[in-house]
Amino acid sequence: MVITEVKTHLIPLSSSWISESLIASPMSIFEEYREKRSTWFGPLTTALIEVKTDSGLQGWGMVGGGKGKLAVPIIEDQFKQLLVGHSPFDTELLWEQMFRASQFYGRRGIVIEVMSGIDLALWDVVGKATGQPVYNLLGGKTKDRIPVYLTGSLTRERMAAGFQHAKLPVRHGPADGLAGLRKNVEMVEEARTMMGPDGDLMLDCYMGLDVPYAVALAMAVADFRVPWMEEPVPPDQPDAYRRIKDAVPEMLITGGEHEYTRYGFRNLIEKQAVDILQPDIYRAGGMTELKKIAAMASAYGLPVIPHGVGAPTYHFVMVTLNCPRAEYVDVLAQGRRTLFRGDPQPSGGYVELGSAPGFGYEPDEEVLQGKAPAALIR
Repeated sequence: MVITEVKTHLIPLSSSWISESLIASPMSIFEEYREKRSTWFGPLTTALIEVKTDSGLQGWGMVGGGKGKLAVPIIEDQFKQLLVGHSPFDTELLWEQMFRASQFYGRRGIVIEVMSGIDLALWDVVGKATGQPVYNLLGGKTKDRIPVYLTGSLTRERMAAGFQHAKLPVRHGPADGLAGLRKNVEMVEEARTMMGPDGDLMLDCYMGLDVPYAVALAMAVADFRVPWMEEPVPPDQPDAYRRIKDAVPEMLITGGEHEYTRYGFRNLIEKQAVDILQPDIYRAGGMTELKKIAAMASAYGLPVIPHGVGAPTYHFVMVTLNCPRAEYVDVLAQGRRTLFRGDPQPSGGYVELGSAPGFGYEPDEEVLQGKAPAALIR
């Protein structure tokens, strides 16, 4: 069996609370871009990668990052020639060849995101060819079901649906001053009151803070039992992560959503910058690379809790011993559709995986054809 075609399907992403709510970001220091992310994101698209084979089987993967239209020239001008005619089983070889061939303009960002989508499509094909779910190909289940926490607005309805743990987007950053800090603390207090004393309540800062503000916020919410603060500063500031971590040892500092490949995560580990690694399978290099990141993290006793949702993420969590839980971003809260039919959805605070071959999903044809709005994935 060999690859005969690599096809890119571009899908516009619709707005949601992620793009239209007040959430701190790296652009919050600028007044005109503070209110919502859609003021600076620009048009967002995802790319679904379809890998076809001469056996008639095809696999699907998704490119992360929200700029999927950039996948087309990367695949058409270079990656396609490295893939067509080769076996989809050669995931290690093909990953390394794409990475080395794109060194002069890649290494991070959109190129690795495109590689991630291709890699996931290859694993989907291999699963279908062997009649096995991907998690079986990677070593099998390490847990019966996956605990998930909710990212988004904590409501009584979501709690009634079984979510016991939640991560709240931080709304205000340094530019909002002391008044904004107080509002962040009030948000945490309200959520803790609603949740009660037992659930975990985390904070997602989306690169929007600086060291003094992050330390002040961590200390201000200490009474509300906040286990971790995620991505408080931009990813190219690992020393700033370490300074925050040292200043508030009672709170875990996490990051990695916007980091790429084992080399970027090696830097985080060696600098002891974070307590939990959070690679995104659609950005950091796909399944082939996340296996390496998790293995490296395990040697240092670090847990891996990936950013993002979807079947590939959950298959990775299922096989990874140092991956205790997963995220569920509430992308469906405003009636949008997921990109794939068969994507696992949480029930009672857990995700369970079936035994369908590959990742067990297929594209939603109405979304693929533009007839239904696709949910915005961060």
